[in-house]
Amino acid sequence: MWGMADALLRWLETMSLLRQVSVVVGAAVLGAKALCLLFYSIFFEDRLLLDLFLTTVIVLVVGYPLGFVFIGQNVRLRKLAAELDRVSRIDDLTSLCNRRSFMDKTDGLMGQDPSGSGALLYIDVDNFKQLNDAHGHAAGDRVLRGLGSLIAANVDADQVAARIGGEEFTVYMPGADIWAAQELAETLRRRVREMALGDLPDVECFTVSIGIAMRKPGVGLDTLMLEADRHLYSAKREGRDRVVHGLSGVA
Repeated sequence: MWGMADALLRWLETMSLLRQVSVVVGAAVLGAKALCLLFYSIFFEDRLLLDLFLTTVIVLVVGYPLGFVFIGQNVRLRKLAAELDRVSRIDDLTSLCNRRSFMDKTDGLMGQDPSGSGALLYIDVDNFKQLNDAHGHAAGDRVLRGLGSLIAANVDADQVAARIGGEEFTVYMPGADIWAAQELAETLRRRVREMALGDLPDVECFTVSIGIAMRKPGVGLDTLMLEADRHLYSAKREGRDRVVHGLSGVA
């Protein structure tokens, strides 16, 4: 019985608020008519038509306002819950995954692939503090939004892209080899420079450094991120605006 009720609720949720209320009130009208038919067929058959009419009017007058109040409140609560769930998973500034969502999704993908293949890119905006100090936080936010849009436009649907904090971004590429990871990293690095000169003319040219870590069997996400982070800081030490991975040093 509870299964049928749950299925009915899910069916109602596919409709607009007006249609939901109309279905509920219509069911109430039919129920009231059935009860009237039963009751008056036994006791007051001569008044049946009048009371059927009156019962219908009463249910409609009372049911629609109550339906809009209670069903409308339920619809609003469900929308709020959906929005809170979205906010808990999405970075508000860039619309990429946030750190929590990235960890959950990537852990899930790694768990589905016991072969141990895949690559993680750790991306950091070079000299971001100086950029903020020189141009203000609004310009810094524009840079982060632009970088987020660039990353989103260049990753595949099965890959996970996220802003995990400040000016730091990550991309997990399930099943990727070093050549695919390096190609994406270099594409992002080059296009960041183009974006800085074209789309954000009031900001001096900015660059990114990228560290790549290749997944190995038995290696967890935390270890993979630490390795990518080490390669990222190798790129910073080598002069920034470059890609570094663990197989051949500076790319």
